[in-house]
Amino acid sequence: MKKKLSTAPLQVEYICPKCGKHLAWALPIVSMSCPQCGKWVTNENRAKVATEVYIPMDSDQVVLFNLEEN
Repeated sequence: MKKKLSTAPLQVEYICPKCGKHLAWALPIVSMSCPQCGKWVTNENRAKVATEVYIPMDSDQVVLFNLEEN
């Protein structure tokens, strides 16, 4: 049985370019303020990792909480 490919919009990982905090997975049209340093992060200025990953909106692999230690 073949798995149907998703046609939902893809989310990208937002990482603050100033302090490096991982903020959220969201659509590329979003802008958000970093709670750690206050910098506004958009798709244009977000820090990108070497291996960029995109997650469909309807994916079962949505991460609700990031429990990494600071």
